[in-house]
Amino acid sequence: MNAKNAPRLLLAGLGLAWAGSACAGQSLEQVRYALYKDPNADVSADLRTLAERGDLAAKQLLGDVLAGSDGASREDIIRLYQEAFADGQGQVPALASLARLLDRTPNLQRRHEAWMRQALSRYPNDLDPSSTSTSLEVFLVYPQLFPGERAAELLALYERSCLLNCRPELYHAVVAERQGERAEAERWYQQAARIDPRAVDRYYRFLGAQQDSAFLAFARQLEPQMASLAVEIVQRIGALVDNIHSVTRAELDAEREQRLGQAMGPKIAPTPAQLARDQANDKLRADGIAEAQRWLDNAVARGYLPALVSKANFMISNPTEHNAEETQALIAQVRAKAPTRAKALEASFYMVNNWLTLDPEKSQRLIDELIAARYPEAQLLLGDLYSKGGLDQPDQEHALRIWRQQAEQGSTAAWYRMATVQLRGRAICHDPVKAYTYARIALDLGETRARGLLRRLDKTLPKDDIARALAARGDLLKEASL
Repeated sequence: MNAKNAPRLLLAGLGLAWAGSACAGQSLEQVRYALYKDPNADVSADLRTLAERGDLAAKQLLGDVLAGSDGASREDIIRLYQEAFADGQGQVPALASLARLLDRTPNLQRRHEAWMRQALSRYPNDLDPSSTSTSLEVFLVYPQLFPGERAAELLALYERSCLLNCRPELYHAVVAERQGERAEAERWYQQAARIDPRAVDRYYRFLGAQQDSAFLAFARQLEPQMASLAVEIVQRIGALVDNIHSVTRAELDAEREQRLGQAMGPKIAPTPAQLARDQANDKLRADGIAEAQRWLDNAVARGYLPALVSKANFMISNPTEHNAEETQALIAQVRAKAPTRAKALEASFYMVNNWLTLDPEKSQRLIDELIAARYPEAQLLLGDLYSKGGLDQPDQEHALRIWRQQAEQGSTAAWYRMATVQLRGRAICHDPVKAYTYARIALDLGETRARGLLRRLDKTLPKDDIARALAARGDLLKEASL
């Protein structure tokens, strides 16, 4: 080799090696470290590169990252987890990640039950601590797939083998519930709800017919300990408390509507008893809102993103109690953590008629950008814009067409929006039977906000109309394959 060319060849080789390394992106270990330093780090591109090369651990981690972000379809995330699991020959814990995702999306649970059943048969369910904890995570979502005492056996193995971050409380609660030991189950659920956010909703469902009053009593018992609870639990309890009080408000609204509807003829001044009852009901409303907001404000003060988003949405939905400036300040906090989600909040913010910041054209530009970025709720916001008359006059038919398309793709929020418009939307003939049908489907698919609307309609709709609504619900569920 020519001695003069050797240094040049060496430099060229180093340059090619550097270029190849730069193109390769971060290794999986580097990605994990980046997420350790900043859980919101943008590592999706690196993970996609690794996943495309067949790295099963990268596929699982990419699914975990996408599951906690905006813009990814649930079906894409499910596919990543299934590929990472590789029929039991790959990342077995990917099955636990998939179970946790399906736990949040009830409409997908039924669709993937058969796949999950065969997946459980593809690996030894109790080979080691990882496989045992994975099996128990699946048990939480699909307890029917674990016959007899199998779940209790796995739980005993888990407790003997787990060394770090052991949380058996929720497993104990579900096992006890399945065995019919309700007192034992409640004791475990109350313990679990203090350390595991998933246990909050599960405990509420466990409480049955008296769930609203019983859960409020539990939340009030915990309120003095709010600062010591994990912020995720604080947020979840606050959301559930708000949902419970919204049902109460819906019942009060229905009673008032019935009373006013029966007061035909000349207007009659309310009696002292009616005034006292109205004042008591108004206080009940205000106290309920204040109780829920104490939980939510604690999570907001701790900078928890879902709480910031919930609070901003609450302000936008209650513009007479809040102002544009404080709402914008809260959206700015969201923007620092999740710019796309903040843009969606801004799109709703500029639709508020009560504030001088009303700007439908700006809202439409933001929605167009969200649609181009394939933000999951962009089309729902577009429907909101048509429904509120931001582009001209309220166009409920156009809004309903948009929401119906999203509903058929599994959006629970779309079903709920259609229900509210059919019940009390502007510029449309109200149809309480359709409202009941859509609200019931939304609730079936996991949209807990629909409970208040259904409770309100239960008090005002004739039984024959409710029967017709339930029949239509069955037909729509079959038609949409939900």
